[in-house]
Parts: sequence; structure tokens; C-alpha cells
Amino acid sequence: MTEVPGVTGVADPASAELTAAMDGLTTVFQPIVDLATGGVIAHEALTRGPAGVLARPEQLFDRARSEGRLAELDELCRIRALEATVAAGDDGPSTLFLNVEPDGIPVGEPPPVAREFARHGGRLVMEFTERALTADPARVQWFANRLRHVGIAIALDDVGSHPGSLALMPFLRPEVVKLDQRLVQGPHDDDAARIATAVSAYAEQNDAIVLAEGIETAEHERTARAFGATLGQGWFYGRPGRLGPDPRRVPPVSAPLARAPEGPTRRSPFATVSRSRPMRHGGLDEVSLAAELLERRALTAEGPTVTLATVGPGGVPTDDRADRYVAAARDTSLVALLGAGREPLPGVRGADLGEGDPLRSEWDVVVVGPHVAAALVARETVGGEYQYAVVYDRDLVLELARSLMSRTVPAPNAAMPGA
Repeated sequence: MTEVPGVTGVADPASAELTAAMDGLTTVFQPIVDLATGGVIAHEALTRGPAGVLARPEQLFDRARSEGRLAELDELCRIRALEATVAAGDDGPSTLFLNVEPDGIPVGEPPPVAREFARHGGRLVMEFTERALTADPARVQWFANRLRHVGIAIALDDVGSHPGSLALMPFLRPEVVKLDQRLVQGPHDDDAARIATAVSAYAEQNDAIVLAEGIETAEHERTARAFGATLGQGWFYGRPGRLGPDPRRVPPVSAPLARAPEGPTRRSPFATVSRSRPMRHGGLDEVSLAAELLERRALTAEGPTVTLATVGPGGVPTDDRADRYVAAARDTSLVALLGAGREPLPGVRGADLGEGDPLRSEWDVVVVGPHVAAALVARETVGGEYQYAVVYDRDLVLELARSLMSRTVPAPNAAMPGA
């Protein structure tokens, strides 16, 4: 029993109200269709609270977050959705989209009902929002890889609602990109064009599926197809409801399959690049200028960027270099500076590096965005000289970026792993 502070034995009415709402949770399902055929190939599970003040999902989740019970609620929603799906038998979806709150990422084993769904041939797709990525990208990256080990695909939700999601997409590597409804319902302006082309390029390069949300009219559907979507979701195809017979259901030939999980990152950026690229030799001034050029590129690139770096010689930067990192943290998606604590500069993520960590002897700067991919790797040699290389191969740069991203810490207001 949760007690009212200072009043022994008196239950907290707000906590009791939340518990009752969680006991009364129900799940509704919205169809996802193949835009080429109109066939229903999947459903997204959506939670509804019982009648009352916590009936609306946003109210329910806000209350759970304020009481420190968000992870409990989030996991319960997924369990209820899976139970309803399994109970529906042949009328249930063979591919099910489930949502994950950014600070509700589970750390334990999947629930038994998830294994039962998989035994019957069911496919799961876990949806993350860009808020999850910006809050704690390293944790989300880790969890996505863990899901892929058990055959679960990843969707990035609400793409287009915040520009940062475009820069962070390559770190999550979603099998499905869900376009925010404002793209198909709103004006076809320059911003929409930038988002649509960036998503289409990502989908083509990564064999991903584009799904458009918020389709309510035939015009919205035409817009979604023009934006590169092959799957659609919205009231045009059906409002959320209970599962039952649906003559539109077809085998999930166009449903997403999970990628192969990434293996553990064992090499540092310098070690990775030096295995396949010739290294230059130069002094501190030369390498400093190369680093500055990339840092300035992060500030001038079209669209949002991610900048990941090690502190380099001299520790936490000062003067002009510090100003560049603070400005990038303010104006771009994410900036991390490894090797100087949790927040070495205002707005800049950080991380400590243990004794013997190879990054302690490296100077790395990696910049990634929809329209830029560049990296500097450098290591001091005898006599104050440096071996270094600057690379622009996008696949290689992303490999380096993911390695550094896996070491970053959450934003100050984000939950820590295992919390």
C-alpha cells in the first residue's frame, strides 16, 4: 500500500486511482495496410484506460511517470496487447506493432506471452519515438540490438515531428520509418520536402519500409505514396477497435523482418580506420585545423547533425572550440564529448573513460547528418607528431559514430539504464 506522507496507514488516493486504471486497461488495434493492394498486413496495438480521469492514454502515462511507475505501465500495456492478440487466434494480426516509452525500456526477459506469439509465427515490431533517441540514444541503440537478437524489428515513430530524428535514424537503423501525420495532412512545403527526401534516401540505402500515419482521405493516400510510403495507417482504413474477422487481411508479404544484430564493437575509431586507410603524419596545429573544419561543418550542414568526439589533447576544450561545441549542442540534434564526465560543457553529453580505454589516447571527431558524414581519427606518436586520417565514406563514418554513441550518457532528465 502506498501511504500518504506523514499519515501512517492511509493509502494515497492518487496511487490507488492509477492502480485501478492499470487493472482496467484495454487494448484496441488499428490496421496497417499495403498501399499497393489495400490488404491489411499488420496492426498497431493502442492502450485505453477505463472510463474516468485516466481514460486517455496521455493522462494515464503522465500519471504513471509522475509516480515512478512508467516502466511498469508500459510493460503491462504490451502484455495486455499480446494477450488479446493470442486470444484472437486466426482473427489476430500476424504482425503486431507495439510502442515503447523512452524511459520505460525493459531490462528483463520478454514476457511468456511474447514467446507464445512467436511460436505461432507472429512477428513483432517495436516502435520508438525520436524523443527516446534524443533522451538516451546509447540505451535505445543497445535495446534495439537486443531485440534484433530475438527477431524483433524496429520502427521509428513520428518522423517529421522533430528534425532531430533524421540525424539519429542511422543509429537506430529502423526497419520501418513512420512518417508523422502532419507530412501527409499538412502543406507540401520546403520542410516537408527535406524530410521526405531524407527518409526516402535512408529507406533506399538501408532496405527499410516507409509507413505513413494519419491517412484519412484518398488525397492523403496519394500524398503518402508520393512521399515514398508503401504502408499506410489511419482512419481511411479503419479506426482503432477490437480484433475480429477482416476480409482485407492478407499474408504479411510486405511486413518488416528484423535486421541481423550488430556485433560488439571491439576496436576504437583510430584502430578501425587504420586497418583500411593510409594514415597521414602531421603536427598538432595541422590536426587541430582538421578537427576545426569538421566542427564547423556540424554548424553549417543542412539539416540536423550529430557530433561525437573525444576531448583530445588538453582535456575539455576552451575558447573557440568550446564555443563551437556549445553552439552545436544548442542548434543541432546531439553533441557528445567523451572523456570528461557527464556534461563537460553546457548542453553537451559526456562520459568518463576508464583506465586503459584506447579512446584516452585518441582525438576523434565524427559528424553525421542527413547530408553530411565525416570523421577525423588521430593518435599522438613519439615527439608530439600525430598519425591521422579524415574519412567521408558514409558507411565507415556511421560505424565510427555508433561506436562512440554506445558510450554516451543520457540527457540530464532522462532515465539511466536499469532505472
